[in-house]
Parts: sequence; structure tokens; C-alpha cells
Amino acid sequence: MVKIVCPNCAADLDVASDAPIHTCDYCGTAIQVSVMFGDKGEGGMVAGGEPKDAYIIKDHYIIRCHYNQDQVKNLLVDWVKKIPGAPQDFEESANISELKLRFYPIWVGEYAATSDYVGIDDWPNFSHPAPDRPGWYEHVSYSPRQESGRVIREYQIPLMALPEQRLPSYLRDYAVTTTGKEYFDIKHVKKLSGEIIDSAMKMNEAKASMHQQVLDRQTREMHKEVKQIQSRTDDVQEKGVYYIHFPVYQIGFVYNGKPHDALIDGSSGRIVHVKVPISTEFKMKATVGGLASIGAGLALILLGLLIPGMPIVVAGVAIGACAIIVGMLVFSLILRKQVSEKQR
Repeated sequence: MVKIVCPNCAADLDVASDAPIHTCDYCGTAIQVSVMFGDKGEGGMVAGGEPKDAYIIKDHYIIRCHYNQDQVKNLLVDWVKKIPGAPQDFEESANISELKLRFYPIWVGEYAATSDYVGIDDWPNFSHPAPDRPGWYEHVSYSPRQESGRVIREYQIPLMALPEQRLPSYLRDYAVTTTGKEYFDIKHVKKLSGEIIDSAMKMNEAKASMHQQVLDRQTREMHKEVKQIQSRTDDVQEKGVYYIHFPVYQIGFVYNGKPHDALIDGSSGRIVHVKVPISTEFKMKATVGGLASIGAGLALILLGLLIPGMPIVVAGVAIGACAIIVGMLVFSLILRKQVSEKQR
């Protein structure tokens, strides 16, 4: 740990020595710790003599959390009840062992990109006109041809600010809705007893990564027109880069002595992920239903084969096969140890 002074409120802060960014525990200012200790900032400036604003991320926003702990518990219970096979006594029998609200960091960049390119594409050559079909040809060959063009696009690039090993697996590709962002409010976080998790990436690292993603997307657009790009010039304009914290409730609970987990988006109430066991009652019903469906399928196939007449045979075999497939699908539900739901 190292000690720093908040450049906004002058509070003394203890910060992890390898933390590139830290949100002040008192005023909520996002501080570029790496710049304070000598890393190059924007424009090649280094710490030592520049104004305190050089250490602050001005475009620091938050997605507000609209649910408290009790409301989140109710959301979880209501959702579990809708999952096929989930235990209906979940509310009475499940014991919540962990319920934490964490505000995770994400970078969002807005860019306008213009790319001029020269490339090679395959162009068709038609020959041997069809004698019986005017305007048709019997032979088509392809030859390379040079083509030039321009791609103009605007992008909004989201970038999770943590490495995968520090993110719950179901958040790694989660689409965060940032349209409702507001300037960061530390009081809102504290009111809900939330935990702020800061970016593991420096601001210039995030910008470089998002800039490269813009170039990659431009490349994909060019390849829609040409197979091979011979030369290109790119003009990427940065319209804005935002550092945003979004709320996620992480819930751990125990049911029948076994641990399970869930993730809920605190801003929208969406169930990102929940995993619960399959109830014994559902297993019994599924077993009976699966056996009945397979038995009916075999009986229909046998009946179709015994009764003379091709249409009857075909119908009996087809319907019987469908019934067997349904029965096997029902049995596949029983083989699962847990049932999961995930929203994107």
C-alpha cells in the first residue's frame, strides 16, 4: 500500500501500490494514481509540476442502482419460481450466505473513423452466352481487380476495465446499458453499502485498446468490399472517453447444503445469471412423463408396422419417433444437476 493525497478534497488515502486508478473514498474523484507516480499521461506529460487536474478523470460516471437488498431478494425469488425444474420452496429453504453490491468499472469510448483503402477483389468474367436463354452465360470465371473505397463509421466501444480472472464469468460478455449514466456520486454508493472496484487498466491503455478495436472494425468493413487490403489510411477521431461504474448484486445462497450463486443488475433488475438445483418433485414428474412419452412412441411405431397400408405405417413411425425424441429431451432435463438462467 502507498499513501496519496486526493487532488480534489486533499484527503489522505491508502492505495494499492499497483493500482493505476483509485476512486477517492471521501469525494468520489477518480484519481490516476499511475500518473501521480510518474507514468506518462496524455500529451506525454509526466507527474511533477503539472496542475492537479492532470491526475483526475473528469468524465467519471455512475449507473445508479435502483434496487435495495430486500428488493433484490424478491427479484431472485420471483425469477427462480419461473425456472422449469427449480424448487418451489426456494424462498423458505434457501439461506443467503452472501449479498454484496459491487460497482464494476467499464471504459466507453466514442469515435468517428474514416478509412481510405486500396485492395484486390475477385471480379466475374462471363463467357459462352446461353443459346436458349438471352442474357445468360454458361461459363463464369473470376480474375483479381484493384478497387478503392472509403469507409466512414461512428463507434461506441465498451471495454471491461478488469482482466477476466477478476470478473465473474457471466459478466465478461455482459452488455452494460450506459445511456442512463450520471456524474459519479459517492453518496449513492455509500447509501447502499456498495463496494467500488476500480479499473486495472491505465487510462492510456484503455484508449489504446479501444482505438485498436475501431481499426479492427474498419478492417472488417473493408473486407466486405475487397478480399485483400493493399494500402490504407485511417483517421480516427476520439469524441469522448468515459469511465463508468455499474452496479451488480452478487448473491451466494445455500440450498439442501449445497452452495449456489446469482448475479443481478442493480440498475435494471435483470437477472444476469442464476444457478439453482432441480427439485425432486420435478425429477419425478419428468421421469414419469419421459417414460410415458417413450412408451407411447414405441407403441405407435409398432402399431404402424402391424397395420397394413403405407400411409398408416409412415404416420405411425413418424409420430412415434417424435414422441420418443420428446421423451429423451425430458430425460435430459433430469440428468442436469443444476438449472441455470442467463440474460444478455
